Amino acid sequence: MSFLLSMDLLHQEAGRCRLGCWTRRWLDNDDAGIVIALIHSRVRFIGEMLAEIQKTPQSTSELHSIANAAYGFNWAKDKQVSNRRGWLQSAGFIDADSDKKLTITEAGRAFLTRLQVAPALASSVTTPEPITDSPSEPLPRPVPVPDSSPAEDLATEIEESSIDSQDPRRFERAVRDAFAYLGFRAELLGASGKTDVLLMAPLGQSDSYKVTVDAKTTASGHLSDLQVDWATLVEHRTNEAADYSLLVGPDPKGARLFNRAVDHRVTVLPANRLAELCRSHARTPLGLADYRLILATHGESDLTELNRRAENSERLRVLAADVCQLLADRWDPFGYHTARELWMFLPRANKDLIQSVLDTLASPLVGAIQGNPEKGYVLATDPKVAQLRLTLLGEQLASPEPGR
Repeated sequence: MSFLLSMDLLHQEAGRCRLGCWTRRWLDNDDAGIVIALIHSRVRFIGEMLAEIQKTPQSTSELHSIANAAYGFNWAKDKQVSNRRGWLQSAGFIDADSDKKLTITEAGRAFLTRLQVAPALASSVTTPEPITDSPSEPLPRPVPVPDSSPAEDLATEIEESSIDSQDPRRFERAVRDAFAYLGFRAELLGASGKTDVLLMAPLGQSDSYKVTVDAKTTASGHLSDLQVDWATLVEHRTNEAADYSLLVGPDPKGARLFNRAVDHRVTVLPANRLAELCRSHARTPLGLADYRLILATHGESDLTELNRRAENSERLRVLAADVCQLLADRWDPFGYHTARELWMFLPRANKDLIQSVLDTLASPLVGAIQGNPEKGYVLATDPKVAQLRLTLLGEQLASPEPGR
């Protein structure tokens, strides 16, 4: 679902998903160019890969080398190329010849003329603008988003390193970096007799907690009970005086594994779920008290409540945007609006929730609206100014030197 959202194929509002307008067009017209254009506008080396294949047929490994050498990637495996091959081949834009090299089809040649592609060795990639043969039916030009992000880079590294059994330290580093991104103080240990990663959640004397994390790689892509030394995991938790034990590995399988995890008070988190937590955190950042929910159940991790909190957080953001839009639309001639008056237009939110959003938007740190509960509220400035204030606030909070 996160992929479909990031590609703009799905839209999410208040915890509910709906089809994007171009997704409907794609499904109604069976025009594969629409969905590939959307992916191309958000993911590097889509149209570019098609252009390289048009020059000369290429194998997956050859395209992997081209992506690294000519487009500045640092992919350790062919997985990223294989993903792109699947999209383009499913759309009918490429095919494989008798030598198992990828060739461009006539449909692919026609589609490539409709794209702007980045040149090799480009220092930056601009969002391509798909064009069409018919001015009345343009392909979508989605809102530009970065081709990569810290969250996506972390997620990809977690997924790839979890099956790199030749370099288990790589996965340990990825696990440390992922939890640091989620807000933990994360330390890479991994020496003899030590846990791989030690997490600290500094929430005050009574609420702080500590977690020992053991990261297990396996080339098969499946973690089984036979690969886990449960007594050692308990020893790591005891030695560090930790509150929780966490085992992270690729696709844990088998009732015996989860039953033994329960017996030894260990929570098992699949590597792909940790990757998804990073992606989710980029969209809806949560706090360390929320992430404690991952550890609330021994055995197989249960992210249901964590996802519910993320949905609630996103629902509040949507509500705040709706409130500002209503105030912008109704400032003349209606002027100030109370929470009760806004509730008439936002029936899915209760008045107390709307008031809490109004209080936040009216706070001096945000300053998006002005007023009070009795008189009501109006916009105080253009929403872009409030956005700038919040950006500056974030930079100030993250500054290593107070007062700077």
